[in-house]
Amino acid sequence: MKTVAILSSLLLFGATSVSAAPVSERETQAPTEMDITAFSANTQPHGDGAFISFNIAIPNTSMSTTCGYSDQTSVSVLPDVSLRPCDDPAVEWQFRQDPSIPGTEGRYRVVITYAYDGVKRVAGYHEWPATDFPLESFGSTSETFYRGQPDFTITDLS
Repeated sequence: MKTVAILSSLLLFGATSVSAAPVSERETQAPTEMDITAFSANTQPHGDGAFISFNIAIPNTSMSTTCGYSDQTSVSVLPDVSLRPCDDPAVEWQFRQDPSIPGTEGRYRVVITYAYDGVKRVAGYHEWPATDFPLESFGSTSETFYRGQPDFTITDLS
């Protein structure tokens, strides 16, 4: 009888100590790539304005959102776009053309950040040569249009 009482006490104490132990949080792995689709950018023919838009998905997560910008002030050159949220504010992006080196045109670049697992962030970027953004003639005006691949993957996130 004493043996049963001692075993019962040990089992009860063991169960209590197990249930009182803290539950460790599962750490979310950092994404390793971002899939960009339907990237487009252009200035408005025969008017003032610029448009940049694209979709982004983070593989192995439920993250999928649209990012976009438009204005009514750009003339024939795409503007630098400061860091701004996408439709899902966990994703932010910016766009710009790098300064030119003498004899060349600067490369274009989009930078994207993604907040995951609370406050953790990863970032990556994609660059294009200026030739992917030609200035095209429309009679009396010239406008910039993106003519590169609309879908691409950003890797090497940090």
